[in-house]
Amino acid sequence: MESYNSNNDKPKISLNRKKRMWNRYRNYIAGLAVLVVAVIIVAIVLKSCSNKNSDRQDDTKVTTSPVQQESTAPVIQESKEPAENVTGQTTAAASGRTLSVSGTPETVDYTSSSAYSKAVFIGDFVVSGISQFGFLPDAQVIASNSMTSDKLTGYLDSIVSQSPDSVYMMVGINDLNYGSRSVDDIYKYEKEFIEAVKSAVPAADVYVLSVLPVSQRFESSSKVKQANIDSLNNKFSENAASLGITYIDVASVYKDGSGYFGSSYTDSGYNLKSGYYAFLLNGIAGVK
Repeated sequence: MESYNSNNDKPKISLNRKKRMWNRYRNYIAGLAVLVVAVIIVAIVLKSCSNKNSDRQDDTKVTTSPVQQESTAPVIQESKEPAENVTGQTTAAASGRTLSVSGTPETVDYTSSSAYSKAVFIGDFVVSGISQFGFLPDAQVIASNSMTSDKLTGYLDSIVSQSPDSVYMMVGINDLNYGSRSVDDIYKYEKEFIEAVKSAVPAADVYVLSVLPVSQRFESSSKVKQANIDSLNNKFSENAASLGITYIDVASVYKDGSGYFGSSYTDSGYNLKSGYYAFLLNGIAGVK
């Protein structure tokens, strides 16, 4: 019996030992398991953060590249020749340019009427002579002897109604004769008009013709100063590109050696003799 009981106790002793060992080390095992799980979780989180940072960097590269291209493109375009439109004609007004009529004014035949078949001229008494002396129909010449820069936009509807392919402007001498309007004021009003025309008739090319000079005698009896005329003309010449216009210097050929209106070309000291309009119009058509 003693031998039998001794044999039966062996499994019980073995099980008790295992339980004691489990009880002794289970906390360590559980702690190790928790540590392993924690390490795995941390590794997953770090990997996820790394992927997000990488995606953000990729997104930044994608969004900044077009912005840089857009900011540099206009600089490149300004240095190139005007682009061609779908009809093959150059769009000069896209980048702006400055031209000059050359030669010695003389009485010539009017040979450039075809160049103005869809043109509109707007301006003061000098421009009014274009229709007054029969070079263009009245409908194509919007002019007034008292025209000033601040009145230009009031004639926008008359320009739009004709759907012109080109608009020519010469304004400024009346403004200067007021004596209270600066060159900057005149430039501002004319700039607003140019922008309005380009917006209302985007297919039309805009030409700014330089204000003609005055004689020294007229200057002495008026508020108009030749220096201010030259300053206004220079502002348009220098800013032709930013305005998107073609500036044409028609004044220089009519100046004498002292920089004033040559007596051969004017009676009043500020207007142009009728015999020299054909030279003016032919010259404009020839350089544009």
